[in-house]
Amino acid sequence: MRVEGVDSERLIHYTIHIILLPLLIIYLPLKLIRQRSNSGKKAYFAGLILCVLAGLASATYTHKVSVPGSFLFKIEGGTKQVTDPEYDHTGENNSYMTFTISTSIKGYDKPLGPAYFYVEAFLHSIFYCFYMLCYLQAYGIMHKHKLKEKLKQQQLDVLQYQLNPHFLFNSLNSIRGMLYEDVSEAKKLLLEFRQLFKHHFDNKQHCIALKQELLLCRHYLKLEKVRFEERLNVDLKVPSECDIMLVPSMSIFTLIENAIKHGIGQIPSGGTIAISVAKQDKKLSIAVSNPINKTARQADGTRTGLANLEARLALLYRDNFTINSERSEDQFSVELQIPLKKDKTGE
Repeated sequence: MRVEGVDSERLIHYTIHIILLPLLIIYLPLKLIRQRSNSGKKAYFAGLILCVLAGLASATYTHKVSVPGSFLFKIEGGTKQVTDPEYDHTGENNSYMTFTISTSIKGYDKPLGPAYFYVEAFLHSIFYCFYMLCYLQAYGIMHKHKLKEKLKQQQLDVLQYQLNPHFLFNSLNSIRGMLYEDVSEAKKLLLEFRQLFKHHFDNKQHCIALKQELLLCRHYLKLEKVRFEERLNVDLKVPSECDIMLVPSMSIFTLIENAIKHGIGQIPSGGTIAISVAKQDKKLSIAVSNPINKTARQADGTRTGLANLEARLALLYRDNFTINSERSEDQFSVELQIPLKKDKTGE
C-alpha cells in the first residue's frame, strides 16, 4: 500500500464512507430504536439490516456517484492472455480476480459487472457490521452505567427520607402542649418544625455545606429542647473554616437524633451532647458523643440510624470513608471521617 498524500477527493471519499453513511444509515436509526425499545435482540437485528443497507449505499456511491475508484475495498477482475516467451506464442485467455485495500483514487480501469458490485457491497456491509457492534457495545456499557447511577440515586433518596416517625410524633406533641402554656412560643416552635421539614423534603442534594447541615440540626435541637428542657445540653465545636465543607445531607442530624433517642432520652437527669468537627489531613472528621444509662441495656434500634447512615456513605464514597462507634461504661461516641471537599456554590 502506498499513500502519496491526502487530497480533497480522498478526504471527501473517506468522510462519506466512514462518517456520513454510518451516521445517517446506522447510528441515528439505531439510537432511535434503542430509545424506544430496551430489547437488545431487536437492536442487533435492526443493526444487521441497516449494515446491509449501508453496504449497498456505499457500493452504489463508489460505482455511480463518486470519482471512479473512490473505494474502501477494490476488486478487480477480467481476462488476460498467457504468452509463452520461448516460442513467442500467445495462449488462451485466463480469467482472474484480485482484492486489495487501496488508498488510490485513480479508479478502476474497466467497468465491473454486477457480481463485483454485490461482492463489494457485502465487504462494505461487514465493515459496517463491525462499526455497528462497536457502537452497540459502547451504548450498552453507557446505558448500564446510567442505570447503576439511577439506582444509586434512588437508594440514596429512600435512605435519606427515612425520617424517624417517633420524632415527628414527639415534635407535634411538644407543640400541642406548648399551645396550652404559651401561644407565642408554640408559634415559634411551629416555625422551627416547618423549617426542618421544608429543608428535609425540598432538599434534592445528597451532599450539602456543613453550615446548612448544622442549621437543620439547630431547628431539630430547638424542638427537642422543648421536650427535654434542662435535661438536654449541647456542646458544639466547629471551626469556621469547615463551614463550606460538604457533608452528606442529614448525616449529623442522624447522629444527634441517635444520641437523643438512645442517650439523653434514657437518662432521668439528662446530659450533654458533644459535637465536634475538624480537618484531619485530607479528611473531614465529625464526632458526636452522648451519655448513656449505665443500667439500661443497649436498645436494638441503636444501630438502625447508624446502619442507614453507613449505607448512604457507602453509596456516596464507596470505601473512602470510616464510621466507628465506641461504647464505654457511661458514654457512647461515633466518629465519622469522609473525604474533604468544598462546597463551590458557597464560596
